[in-house]
Amino acid sequence: MTFIPESGYFKTPNTTPAGTSKKVAFDNPYLTKDEYITTSEAIGLGIDATDPRYSSGELERKILAASAAVNRYCKRYFDTQTIDETKTGFTVKPMNPRMVSNILRNGPYQKVNSVYLQVLNWFIQIDIANQGYFQDFPDYGYYRLVPLLSTAGTGVPLPAAIVDKIPLGVLWTNYRFGYGEDYFGDTLLKVSSECKQYQAILGKRLWAPREPTKVYVNAVEVTSGFSIKYTDGLVEFDNPQGANDIVTADFTTNETIPADIKQAVILMVTYSLGQAAQNALGATSYSIQTYSISFGSENAIEKRWKELLDPYVLEYPQLI
Repeated sequence: MTFIPESGYFKTPNTTPAGTSKKVAFDNPYLTKDEYITTSEAIGLGIDATDPRYSSGELERKILAASAAVNRYCKRYFDTQTIDETKTGFTVKPMNPRMVSNILRNGPYQKVNSVYLQVLNWFIQIDIANQGYFQDFPDYGYYRLVPLLSTAGTGVPLPAAIVDKIPLGVLWTNYRFGYGEDYFGDTLLKVSSECKQYQAILGKRLWAPREPTKVYVNAVEVTSGFSIKYTDGLVEFDNPQGANDIVTADFTTNETIPADIKQAVILMVTYSLGQAAQNALGATSYSIQTYSISFGSENAIEKRWKELLDPYVLEYPQLI
């Protein structure tokens, strides 16, 4: 069984050009629990691998919640995912042609895989391989399509006549985004004496759960008989492997997201754990005879993570 912690899940009924369910972005953790317990913040709270919160799953849930909060604040995602995104309400004027610009919600994106124009229940594939029809600006988070100005020819770019006066079209874009890094044939360390658990080294353990992941034993791919825990970069086999077997994997790690994003998550988790321990009732203040303490709505930790995240808040580019 594969364990994929996530939040913000909803099943979309939208059918893509491929006939499958629409792939939407998910909240995934930006930090492993093993990374967190090495930070000065965790040490200050006295949290290590022996802490009940480490083994119970509470620490992982806190990290996921903090990562989701980062996504909401920045209006974007930072881990690597491949999703379908739709845009509606645009027209193309054949008699007054202009390029159609599509701003993607997550950037910088790595690659646009496909673009389709949907009109009612029909899909028309846009020829994005032809650089004469498709202009790509991944650093700025958008691409441009050239409208078709005649009815002749093959390799159709954007068929302007279909979306002339009425914003009938829906533009479907399948693309890959995020700051993750791909690894191929990376050796996993044996972490159990019975030769069943193998793990990536610290610094590569935060695997992207919906990007292609392959496991090999002695350079031969295996497709069953194991499970993957993506938040730990951990592969667990149903049966023991040989003592001298070498286990490798192809995966995408999100350890390479910006350090500011990770630090913001660390601060949020630390504040959440500290509040749970010291102010479990969520009171605004405590008073005991001559002693009192107040919990303000804004604190130094909140100011710090906002300072870290403000440069990453998504601002749509101005298209000229």
